[in-house]
Amino acid sequence: MGEVIALIRLMPDGVLSDDEIQTIIDEVRNVIKEPVKLGKIEVKNIAFGLRGLNVTVSVPDSEGGLDPVVEVFLKIDKIENVEVVDIGRI
Repeated sequence: MGEVIALIRLMPDGVLSDDEIQTIIDEVRNVIKEPVKLGKIEVKNIAFGLRGLNVTVSVPDSEGGLDPVVEVFLKIDKIENVEVVDIGRI
């Protein structure tokens, strides 16, 4: 079986400080559990001080897709929206 790799955008509920963004990044690292593998986390400027996170993850093809990952990300404090931006197979 292959793996599914996805770019997931996490959008906060407002303009956050650098410390708040770092707290979210730390929480993302804590909530990812095997068999999901965490790739890159990038902070992206959206507009007017609003910043989002682009998180790359890979999941084994047999694990039921990305829904469990999205659900875990939605439970992170100060995250309002989670969107799968891109998906592919490796």
